Amino acid sequence: MIAFRSELPLKGETSAGFVVWLVMVLVFMASIAVTTNAYIGALLDHWNQSVTGTLTIQIPVMLDSKDPTSSAMTARVLDVLNRHPAVETAAAVPREKVTELLKPWFGTGEAVADLPLPVLVDVRLSTNDAAAINAVSTSVQTAAPGAVIDDHRAWLNRVIGLAEGLGAIALTTMVLVTIALGLTIVFATRASLAEFSQVIDVLHIVGAKDGYVAGQFARRALIQSMLGGIAGLLAYAPVLAFIAWLASRIEPGILPEISFPASHWIVLGALPIIAGLIATITANVTVRRALSLKV
Repeated sequence: MIAFRSELPLKGETSAGFVVWLVMVLVFMASIAVTTNAYIGALLDHWNQSVTGTLTIQIPVMLDSKDPTSSAMTARVLDVLNRHPAVETAAAVPREKVTELLKPWFGTGEAVADLPLPVLVDVRLSTNDAAAINAVSTSVQTAAPGAVIDDHRAWLNRVIGLAEGLGAIALTTMVLVTIALGLTIVFATRASLAEFSQVIDVLHIVGAKDGYVAGQFARRALIQSMLGGIAGLLAYAPVLAFIAWLASRIEPGILPEISFPASHWIVLGALPIIAGLIATITANVTVRRALSLKV
C-alpha cells in the first residue's frame, strides 16, 4: 500500500466523512444525468434514422381493405407513388403487420382481427426536401381524395423539442453538480485550514512553503473525492440495472431497443476521476489563496 508523508493530521479532520458522503451523492446525480443525456441522444438518432424521409399514407376506414373500391384506390395510390421521381419505394403494409403493431395497445384476439383498419402505405422518399414532400402529398390527394398523409417530421420535431429540453435539464444538472462539488471542497478546505491553523503556522516557521501546504490539502481532497466518486458509481449500478429491467418489461414496439454508445460508459467510469481532479484543483487554489491573504 502506498503511503504519503504528511505533517498535517488530515486523517482526523472533522469534514472528511462529510466530503466523502456528499461527493458520493453528487456523483450519483451526475451518473443519472449522464445516462439520461446518452439515452435521449441515442433515442433521437434512432428516430431520425427510421423516420426521416418517410411518409405514411392511410386509406380511410370507409374505403377499408374489405371494400372492393379500397383495392382499386390502393393500387392507384401505389401507381402514382412508384412513378413519382421523389419516391424511392412505396408498398402497402400487410394487415398482419398492422395488427402486430397494435398488440401492445389492443392485445390479440378476434376483436382486433375484426377491426376496420385502414390500408397503410409505407413510403420512403429519395429526398427529405419540403417541396418534394408537398409534391408527393398533392399527387396522392389527387389520386385518392380521402387519403390521409402523415408527415413524420411534424411529430418528430415536437419530440425533438421535448428531448432537447430534457437534455438541457440533464446538462444543467451536471453543471450544478460540478458547482456544488467545487463549493463543497472550498468550504471543507477552509474549515480544515481553520482547524489546523496552528500546525500550518509551525510548518511555515520551519520553512514549509505555501505550495507544500496546499499540496497536502489537495492530495487529501483527491482521496476523499475519489472514494466518494467510486461509492457513488457503486450505488448507481443497481439503480441502472433496475431501470434496464423495468424497460425490458415494456412490450416490444412501444419503445425501441437502445444501446448506449461506448462514450457513455467511458464518461460514467471517468466520473470519480473528474471529481478528484476538480477537488484537487479547487483545494489547491483555495489553500494558496487563503495563505497568500494571511498576515
